[in-house]
Amino acid sequence: MWSTFKIKSLGEYHDLYVASDVLLLADVFENFRKICLTNYELDPAHLITSPCLAWQACLKMSQQLLELFANINMHLFIEKGIRGGISTICKKYARTNNRYLENYDPSSPSKYIIYLDANNLYGWAMSQALPYGDFK
Repeated sequence: MWSTFKIKSLGEYHDLYVASDVLLLADVFENFRKICLTNYELDPAHLITSPCLAWQACLKMSQQLLELFANINMHLFIEKGIRGGISTICKKYARTNNRYLENYDPSSPSKYIIYLDANNLYGWAMSQALPYGDFK
C-alpha cells in the first residue's frame, strides 16, 4: 500500500486511511439511505438513531394512529415507569442457610442464593404489544 500510493510518512498513511474510511462509510450510508427511501419513503439522515427509524417505519407501514394523552397525569405516570441501563448486583461472598443443604441451621433465618441470567430484555420488551389508545 505504501508503494502503490507513494506514501513517505506515517502522516500521509494516516491521511489516506481517514480519507478512504470516510468515503467507504459515506458510500455505505448513501446506499442505506437509498434502500430506506425506496422501501419506506423515510430518510435516515433526518432521524437520530436506528431505533427512531424503525419506529417511524413501523408507524408508517402499519398506518396505526396513536392517541395522545388526555391529561398531564397520564404522561407523568408513563414517564415514572421508564427504566434503563444495566442492572447488576455484585456481592463477593454470600452464605446460605436453607433446608436443602447439609449444614442447615433451623434456629437461624433461612437464606437462599439465586442466580439469574436475563438476556435480551430490551429485545423482548420491544416485541410485546404496545398501547396505542384508549388511555384511562
